Amino acid sequence: MAELKNQHFVPRAHFRPFSAGGAGKAINLYLIEPGRPIFGAPIKGQCARDYLYGKDGRIERLLGMLEGRYAKLIRDLTEPLYRLDDTDQWLLRYFTLLQSHRTAEQIARGLTRMEEMASFFRKAEEAHGQQWDPRHDPTEHRVMTELMLSFNEQMQERILDDLKVVIVRNRTARDFVTSDDPAVTTNRWLLQRKRVRIFGTNAAGLIMFLPLGPRLLAMNYDPAVYSVAATGRSGMVDLTRELDVLAFNEHQYMRAAEAIYFHRSEEAGAIAAEFDAAKPWRPSAWDSFRVARRDDGTDTHSRFSVGDPDEVARANEILFHLAREWPFPPRWPSILRFRANAHGFTKGRTIVRRAYMVASSAERSVYRRVT
Repeated sequence: MAELKNQHFVPRAHFRPFSAGGAGKAINLYLIEPGRPIFGAPIKGQCARDYLYGKDGRIERLLGMLEGRYAKLIRDLTEPLYRLDDTDQWLLRYFTLLQSHRTAEQIARGLTRMEEMASFFRKAEEAHGQQWDPRHDPTEHRVMTELMLSFNEQMQERILDDLKVVIVRNRTARDFVTSDDPAVTTNRWLLQRKRVRIFGTNAAGLIMFLPLGPRLLAMNYDPAVYSVAATGRSGMVDLTRELDVLAFNEHQYMRAAEAIYFHRSEEAGAIAAEFDAAKPWRPSAWDSFRVARRDDGTDTHSRFSVGDPDEVARANEILFHLAREWPFPPRWPSILRFRANAHGFTKGRTIVRRAYMVASSAERSVYRRVT
């Protein structure tokens, strides 16, 4: 399987439109550390690791099939009269979701989450005279497997089918950039209006986008919460303000682990300055893991108190909570507007889309509409 040894977590098809002359050979990048640009770097070695998806090549081949369809669509979108059909929209929704799961940075974050959890439960078992099973130790392979299973489960449940898809055409003098973690998940409604920073792909107000090249970007959004003007039947919208380009690019600056990738060398200085300006919004941690011990309660209710993990580990009844937290960007693109009747459905603190209740067969009577 030597031919499948070098496995990309951001596919070469994604980098091709950003490459020199669109040839897919060389690309410009800004290295976050030490903070300098590199011009004309070979694409072949970018965002790749040996046997990232395993040595049998099975996952790599499956991904390759999806990447081939993605590459063809990117070429089709350069045709002036091309219009998105239902198959194209499905591909853009779920390729964006897949890309959000498969990067080295996502594996690293997942490994950190699992190691923190494993450390706590190892202490809890030892505190109760039990022996930790080393087979439960987290590994990169286990994290990747869980990420791929999560993607497959969400795809099978068609969790994103209700999102509207538009192609954003960049008509400004500035380019879109991309990164080593390019698929963005965010939620303007929850972050800005509800002050909620923890959510998932079932959330009302979800936004997912992926740069397709310096001039194109795919955006998936909850149509019950947002509207995008002038898309018409083409499924495309023109971007004419450079501040809107910056609003999209800032998500790449906030997410990138090691590198920002860009098309034109003359933009290197501006990208370096914009990245530095976005540093305050880069998360110091993407996840929170909290543990609590039961300290009171009644026949029908229990009360738990958050405490020091070493002390909580010795308790007989333990509650733990793992959540992903998302950055709050400094600005949002003006083309994405709130609907007057923006709404979701809630049960407690979770605010979800109607499609989630249908997909999960949730009991709708326990949910209430929230605006």
